[in-house]
Amino acid sequence: MWSKEQAQVVMRDLTQYVDVCIANDEDFEATLGIQAFDGDLSTGIDQIDTYKEGMLEITRQFSNVKSVTSVLRNMHTVEEGDAYGAAFVHGLVNGFDPQKIVDFAISASVLKLMIQYDFNVVTQETVFKIMNSKNTNLSR
Repeated sequence: MWSKEQAQVVMRDLTQYVDVCIANDEDFEATLGIQAFDGDLSTGIDQIDTYKEGMLEITRQFSNVKSVTSVLRNMHTVEEGDAYGAAFVHGLVNGFDPQKIVDFAISASVLKLMIQYDFNVVTQETVFKIMNSKNTNLSR
């Protein structure tokens, strides 16, 4: 609905009010004009260094942004849903400590991959069960 130029004018202005930025490489470039990597989300991990630099550039340009988070992965279905972002916000709203927020968001996004369509029907209790599984180590 917007051109890149229109989006960047509006979003760069709005970003001054942002504390936590949840974004991917397309968001970096399209809305803020910050190049993160080549845009092929199926090879994201392979481009981690330039992706990190894009995240750091957001915090350099917008000193109010205290945290930039996203999921970086090599997947062909990466465009199907925003479970990580939604779970991250859920953790913030519910006062989880930082590591628990990340673990919760990762667990919820992985569980969402097993659900058809774009509505995550997983409960908080199910996410916690996966997080606390003795076979799962999300803190690596």
